[in-house]
Amino acid sequence: MRAEHVQLLSDADAIAAFFGRLGYNTNARTFQTPGNLGITAESMLRRIRRIELIADNEGFLQVYLFQLVSLTVADARTLAGTFRNRAGNFLLVLIANFDRIDFVLVEKHTPAEQESGIAKPQVKVRPITFSVDRRKPERLQLRVLGRFTWTEVDAFAQYEKLAAAYGLAYWSEEYFNNRALFSDYFLKERLANSDDFPEWKEDPKPTYGRMRQIYYAAATKITRALKEPLTVELLEPVFAQLGFEFEPGRKGDSPDEPDYRLYSLNHRAGDKPLALCLAYPWGRFLDGKDETRDAETPGHNPGQRVVSLLEKAEAPWIVMTNGRIWRLYSPNAPSRASNYYEVDLADALGQSVTFPPEPGDAFRYFWLLFRRQSFQSLSSHLPLFDMGEGQGGGAAPARDGKRLSLLDRLFEGSREFATRLGENLKNRIFEQIFQILAEGFVAHVRHKEGRDADLPQERLDAIFQGVLTLLYRLLFLLYAEARDLLPVKETQDYFDVSLSKLKGEIEAAAGPIRDHEGDKLRERYRADSYALYDRLMQLFAVIDRGDSSLNVPRYNGGLFLSKLDKDDTSAEVTAACFLNENKVPDPHLAHALDLLARDEDPKQHKLVPIDFKSLGVRQLGSIYEGLLEFKLRIAGEKTAIVKEKGRDVYVSFRQLGERERERAESQDRIVKKGQLYLENDKGERKATGSYYTPDHIVEYIVENAVGPIVAEKFEAMRPRLREAELWHRERVKSAKAKGEHPNKYEAGPAVENQWYKLVNDLFDIKVLDPAMGSGHFLVETVDYVTDKALAFLNSFPWNPVTAHLESVRSTILDEMEEQGISIDRRRLTDVNLLKRHVLKRCIYGVDLNPMAVELAKVSLWLHCFTLGAPLSFLDHHMRCGNSLIGVSVQEVQDELRQGSLFGSWFAGLMLATELMRHVGELSDVTTAQVDESKNEYHKASEA
Repeated sequence: MRAEHVQLLSDADAIAAFFGRLGYNTNARTFQTPGNLGITAESMLRRIRRIELIADNEGFLQVYLFQLVSLTVADARTLAGTFRNRAGNFLLVLIANFDRIDFVLVEKHTPAEQESGIAKPQVKVRPITFSVDRRKPERLQLRVLGRFTWTEVDAFAQYEKLAAAYGLAYWSEEYFNNRALFSDYFLKERLANSDDFPEWKEDPKPTYGRMRQIYYAAATKITRALKEPLTVELLEPVFAQLGFEFEPGRKGDSPDEPDYRLYSLNHRAGDKPLALCLAYPWGRFLDGKDETRDAETPGHNPGQRVVSLLEKAEAPWIVMTNGRIWRLYSPNAPSRASNYYEVDLADALGQSVTFPPEPGDAFRYFWLLFRRQSFQSLSSHLPLFDMGEGQGGGAAPARDGKRLSLLDRLFEGSREFATRLGENLKNRIFEQIFQILAEGFVAHVRHKEGRDADLPQERLDAIFQGVLTLLYRLLFLLYAEARDLLPVKETQDYFDVSLSKLKGEIEAAAGPIRDHEGDKLRERYRADSYALYDRLMQLFAVIDRGDSSLNVPRYNGGLFLSKLDKDDTSAEVTAACFLNENKVPDPHLAHALDLLARDEDPKQHKLVPIDFKSLGVRQLGSIYEGLLEFKLRIAGEKTAIVKEKGRDVYVSFRQLGERERERAESQDRIVKKGQLYLENDKGERKATGSYYTPDHIVEYIVENAVGPIVAEKFEAMRPRLREAELWHRERVKSAKAKGEHPNKYEAGPAVENQWYKLVNDLFDIKVLDPAMGSGHFLVETVDYVTDKALAFLNSFPWNPVTAHLESVRSTILDEMEEQGISIDRRRLTDVNLLKRHVLKRCIYGVDLNPMAVELAKVSLWLHCFTLGAPLSFLDHHMRCGNSLIGVSVQEVQDELRQGSLFGSWFAGLMLATELMRHVGELSDVTTAQVDESKNEYHKASEA
């Protein structure tokens, strides 16, 4: 697929011819009327200019062209709904003026809990949209369109291929999908373009040719929904081509047993495997249950199996595959079940457009990371690699006197890169970004009130809180858009208002050289314009209240407050009021955003976008945590920055000797009178200590403090889970005997009513950080408890917790339908839902600084972000206060003795306790539940 193929799609005939060349049957092109398709809504009729059936393969897969007045998310959703109850599968091509083409795949789904009802189940429909700029199609768009080619034996298999192609459109990069296991920068720039990784230059052609033959030969032998044909005909030959010796796992249905152990050549008995492999039937869903493509283990959750195997520490890596998708997992990843690297091997093998076929980068990114040599330690003759100044540095670590394997070098290098990247970003925030934004707010104040506007410390404190809140919001959006938690790639409509687009515009204006960006931005943007700030505020309101036209749900949660209660004096409302009432001029905001979004690449000597995916939530939190002990000051006189006992401190310029003055002037370490600066209580310009506790220390503390409690709790609950399993088996058996559908005993009200207390008791664990800062320890605790729960629940193929998560998933999807939002149900994985459950039930924190409380909330919200679900209400779990000063039990008892046991004080205390308990039990998966949590919390606070 080349760009000119897409650029020719300027009318309906060209689009029909395009599908004809791809192998679709376009012989029966027919015009359609809205009435033929059951479209009767007057609002929709006014928007339709033309409908044509342009391809029809026996009614099982049809392609319709809709020409509309304009392209909107609402139209795609409405038109997809038209095909809800029509037999077959459908691909819709939506156009307005042919500049942009939306390819909309209609996905149908029947919720499992509805299948047990007497009435016909309600089919859920989701439009999956893939937008292409016809004039300038991107490489990834061309790759996805190339996958539209009809190559399958029937229409059903071709639809599955189309669905897989749409999956590629949302990958992190063109040739691979890296879910924070490595750094995208490291994979794209260092692995592919550096002498540090000589492996890249090795020739994959022999392996490529043989693996194409293996896949071609296996295509007709792989039985759908069965694993054994896949393992024999495909996986074992592929393992051999990758250089592994392998042993099948022990037979049986134990989820703790891998399907294969992968070894080095000529391994001996007792040698540790290089990796374990989990195998599933062709195309099986790898992030949860799959009753359609897996006839043998439909209830298995592959993510739970990964965590269980990593817990056993039998091998340092896990390979998971369904034949098409190949994944890598590591025990050292922050989130073992959700951090992975994957490649679509079937797609990579079919990418070649030459004859004879040549391997491209898509195959190379598979071959280099999945072959045996990449799991083994390097031979001693290979050089150590230099990360480069500002990119993480030094030699790759060694273990047992050997250099690390390619995978370990990528992993360690990515971590070191992220650490250095975070350090650079923290320095820029301290030294430039914060001050630029503060100066912007002050410029706005002076624009409104005059150059001599009064700026007492109280007002400077308000500006400080406002800048922090603005940075928190920007941090959230940078991270969320980088990880596709917001629909940047999904809809052009959201992209047009996104922070990603705003960053791109500023980047184009600033140019690639840091030294010139400030001047260029001042030339491009007017000092009396606030257009960029207004765009940001509109985006914040979208995140807060949602917008169905942009396919963004209501997330609220407090961080992005846009509708304000002026009687509310909480820190988040006060900060939101400040941001609503004040602004930052365009030159200031553009400069700060560019400093926040780009870093200098020492290899290329130019500015490149920061890979926020490679920065963990803990690192992002620590970047801001150091700011919390500072105050914003305004210089009353000319002041110098001087070294004093290794620290930068502020000293009156008048107090310096002549040589010190000259040094300060020559080094530009001067704060002019009236200029803003940051200073802590010690008079320091920047604290010398680190606010980031190394991950291995945090992990050690959490494992030793939380681990024994979790282990004891789960072990005590084991008999009750066995009881629940028995209940489930008996109910399913009884239902089948009566000819009833047993699905109501898989998940839903019957299960919730019977086992609610068990789920509640299992997570009756409370972990408190009494000085939480940015929430570093609490984020690790969420991961730790989640991983332990996944490993524990893996022993119970059916359990009430997984059933509860299915009910939560259904509730979120119902809420999205009510809001008019389309989300991919497959992204609501058990792992993500369980993380969110752990956050709401188990995590508590206290800090003296109210902005630390808000920062911890941001860290936890980002870490437990669940598509479609509002940001959990955390005010009752994350509190501002002094954990060292409280009321003793004796003081409470003395107070009770002095008054009636049933006095108003005690009654109020008991009421507040009950209300708080209720708030803790609400799952907050809908906006109504979040509102209920807030209301109950306020009642408790006033009781």
